[in-house]
Amino acid sequence: MKFKQKPDDEPVSFQIASMIDIVFLLLIFFIVASQLKEMETEKELTLPIADAAKTKQSEGVQEILLNVLSNNNVRVGGVEIAMPQLSEELRRIAAGSEYETKKIIIRGDKKALYGRIMSIMSACAQANLWNVSFATFQETPDTGEKQ
Repeated sequence: MKFKQKPDDEPVSFQIASMIDIVFLLLIFFIVASQLKEMETEKELTLPIADAAKTKQSEGVQEILLNVLSNNNVRVGGVEIAMPQLSEELRRIAAGSEYETKKIIIRGDKKALYGRIMSIMSACAQANLWNVSFATFQETPDTGEKQ
């Protein structure tokens, strides 16, 4: 009696269905994360133009965005905060963070008063937050376009 032999050389294949699932999950995560970051920035702000603007991304640093509107109101995370409560609110946000390093980014409208920015910097000092940066635009010298 003759038996049929099964071929031992089955084609090796790679199951890509689970990889596609993971890629889509990562894609959704990054889309949602970028949308949340955009929600913190105020769209109606007109940032001042600087001669030399630098972009520096840091890992392991909590960035706290302070938006100063043209009417001199201050928003943190989309919520308006009165100036007397700003240092307490900054302390609360910094204390609730798992990051050791905190960075304050002040996005002031170009119509905002200089005195308001100085009051915000004083509130940051009272909250023991010393890493302060300012958001600006830089014009390209050739075309005059904003970056």
